[in-house]
Amino acid sequence: MLLFVSTSLTAQVSFIFLPEVQGRTLDGLFQLRVNVPPTEAGRAKLQITVTASSGRVVTITTPGFDLHAGVNALPPGLLNGAAVNFGTSKVATLCRQSGYFPEDDYEYCFELVGEGSHAGETVGTQCFDYHLQPFSPLILTSPMDQDLICDKRPTLYWQPLLPSIPGMQYRLFLTELKPGQARAEALRYNFPIINQQFISMPMLFYPSTARELEEGHQYVWQVTAYRNEMVLANSEMWAFEVKCNDTIPKITPDGYRNIDDLVKGNFYLAKGRLLFSLNNTYGPATLEYTITCTSKPEMKIRKLPEVKLKTGNNHIDIDLNDNKAFVDGYYYQLSVKLPDGDKKQLRFLFKSDPE
Repeated sequence: MLLFVSTSLTAQVSFIFLPEVQGRTLDGLFQLRVNVPPTEAGRAKLQITVTASSGRVVTITTPGFDLHAGVNALPPGLLNGAAVNFGTSKVATLCRQSGYFPEDDYEYCFELVGEGSHAGETVGTQCFDYHLQPFSPLILTSPMDQDLICDKRPTLYWQPLLPSIPGMQYRLFLTELKPGQARAEALRYNFPIINQQFISMPMLFYPSTARELEEGHQYVWQVTAYRNEMVLANSEMWAFEVKCNDTIPKITPDGYRNIDDLVKGNFYLAKGRLLFSLNNTYGPATLEYTITCTSKPEMKIRKLPEVKLKTGNNHIDIDLNDNKAFVDGYYYQLSVKLPDGDKKQLRFLFKSDPE
């Protein structure tokens, strides 16, 4: 009977741990929370054992600390006074040197051991299994660094953080960059033009409540991925300038501009059709290209005309008038893959041509 009661009480202690978020670093292990029933409130010490496919990585034994009934966060600084014993595997060596767990299959085990009148007794134990993969870099994509743009209310894009974590969201911060000011200083001290949280997709339409950007001014922006209160990754800090006078290529019906010049120009006004030239140093081929709508990303653009390339200089004319996916006043992005593998992207504004 006593054995049954002890097992029942032990099962009531539960550990709240998210290995996909908190199991990436040694410090993250101590973001564990412990849910303690009133019968188990008291003083205890915690033993954490992390095991990888190659064997034990680390065992951490903390000093004693107080546990109260309900959900308990671990006391700050608990790791500093803990006994840390690393294993001998390569994974353990990497973890000891960096504080990070490299990619592997892990088992995270937590055991509470009572002190005082319950000294030496196991108060609660629980293990979590997880295949840990490193996060991909959080990379901004548009506007690009040092870009010149004409749109004063641009849509901002970045690559999603992978692997995706349930409940993960993004925060975007954009502010003006004063002449001679460092980017980090601007993001930290300048009043934000955009400070948007709870973004679920890797893009943000320019908020209607934010003041529009001003021509001739520079701006800096950064994206942070987070879950609850934990930061998962920060992007680089990219800067761009709003400048319209010299960045809109003037395209006449009988003129073709090189796609490299158009990409540098950053903006293109397509009056019913896309006109550009490119040089193909390889043999004849079919041009690989796609067009996406940045004003309405869910819009699918199909039935684009096939474009054949010859060796040498090519003048490309893509008629957009008869495709209902192109809406007057919407912004689009052309992505081209050249035969040599080089990729080009061109943003343009579509204006219908009555002719």
